[in-house]
Amino acid sequence: MGNETTRLLRDLVRFPSIGPGSETTDALLHLANFLDRHGIVVSIEERESGAPLLLATIDSGAPGQSVLLQGHMDVVPADHCWDRDPFGADLIDGTVHGRGTCDMKAGLASFATTLTAMVGASDFSRGRVTLLVDTDEETGSDACLIPWIAKNGLDGFDVAICGEPTGLRPFLGNRGLLWAELTFEGKAAHAGYPSSGINPVPSACRFIATLKMPDPIAAPYDSSGPTLTPTSFHSGISINSIPDRAVLGLDRRLVPGESPEAVIADLVRQLADFAVDDGVEVGIKIVKTWPPCLLDEGSQLATVARDISRALGVEDSFSFDDACNDASFLTSAGVPTLIWGPGPPERAHSSNESIEVSALELANNAYVEACLRLTGSSP
Repeated sequence: MGNETTRLLRDLVRFPSIGPGSETTDALLHLANFLDRHGIVVSIEERESGAPLLLATIDSGAPGQSVLLQGHMDVVPADHCWDRDPFGADLIDGTVHGRGTCDMKAGLASFATTLTAMVGASDFSRGRVTLLVDTDEETGSDACLIPWIAKNGLDGFDVAICGEPTGLRPFLGNRGLLWAELTFEGKAAHAGYPSSGINPVPSACRFIATLKMPDPIAAPYDSSGPTLTPTSFHSGISINSIPDRAVLGLDRRLVPGESPEAVIADLVRQLADFAVDDGVEVGIKIVKTWPPCLLDEGSQLATVARDISRALGVEDSFSFDDACNDASFLTSAGVPTLIWGPGPPERAHSSNESIEVSALELANNAYVEACLRLTGSSP
């Protein structure tokens, strides 16, 4: 199974699946063909957004829990600091190199070969296992997973595993986020006659300086607490012109227990209390919200993963993801979700992203054992 997983991973990496598009669809079709050749029922749902979704299910035919394995096919663009072709999928000294190896085509390849190993196996005697692959997680899941869940729901699933890279350490949740754009409207003018215009830049800069940071909140498992970070600033079309507007981008990270609605209300209050310069008008646009999530460490899903990680000799203490992933949307839909996948999380989105073949082999063993236990096929 290990060699087959490595071959599949390398095949998938060779598709530069940067967001929804033809290459991402082709990668999804390649995965579908792989599963179909092993006798697994698989379907691809085309969507008006252009972000297709794959579903593949194996069913024991006997009552038992329904396990969802979830991941995404899209990757972030490759930067200019790579030492090799980021989509070459080079295999060197037991390591596969390429964009998406860690985040998260290794998890997808291991999920797929988990299904092929289990289909028709005598020890898979209860329940069913479904693989769900979406294609726009890196841009927020708005075109694929979120509307798909809104339409279909996840009532048929008891537990889920999101295969994002954790080094196979059980991550019980992740932070949420809120992206906001604050607009400061002024009046354009020649910079040689500044008094004939209204410059919004000083107001925007003063607002940044007076931003109230979130109150410290203890985050799970020693992870980062809530943060508020100015991340972008756009204003002006030329140096010799007073701009008509300035747009400030804010990234607010949330921990479990915080709600996006409360954070939005706090930002609105801060804007309302801020004294802008005469004539400057302010506004706020919420670009994206992503709820935090947290799995109960006493749940069957958490304890099964911890026990398997321990048996495999990898870090088994529970942890938490400071970034965001699709586990939030699965959890919000009512499915307890674990984040658990091969590869070090710090390699995600990095230059010269890579993963060891040995990590794939561990993931294969972990996922098969977890699926057997969670479906009730084995104790």
